[in-house]
Amino acid sequence: MGKPSFADQVAAFNDVLQQIEARVATGEVGREAVQDFKSAVDDLRLRLWSVLSTGSANDYHAFQERFRLRRAKEICQGLEDDLQHGALNPRNEELVPLGSAAGSLANRIQTLAS
Repeated sequence: MGKPSFADQVAAFNDVLQQIEARVATGEVGREAVQDFKSAVDDLRLRLWSVLSTGSANDYHAFQERFRLRRAKEICQGLEDDLQHGALNPRNEELVPLGSAAGSLANRIQTLAS
């Protein structure tokens, strides 16, 4: 069987959105999951906007790269701010691996920038 058409994919996407909306409305889905979903939808919206506003695949690739890096920076700054103001549990088990990954990334960036 071949690839689904773009129209089929859009219809499937809309169906999934309706299912998610129904689950959120019943309280089945928690606030954190809804925030993750909102972030994914925001990312999709910005990617679609970039496709419409760029003139070529190279422009789109450069836009994606800038978007990912800016979004990562915003996330890091937000997490740092949340930790400083007590909005995140400092004993969360995800913090140690995040710190390790962030440290490795910082080292890689510094190496490449030198």
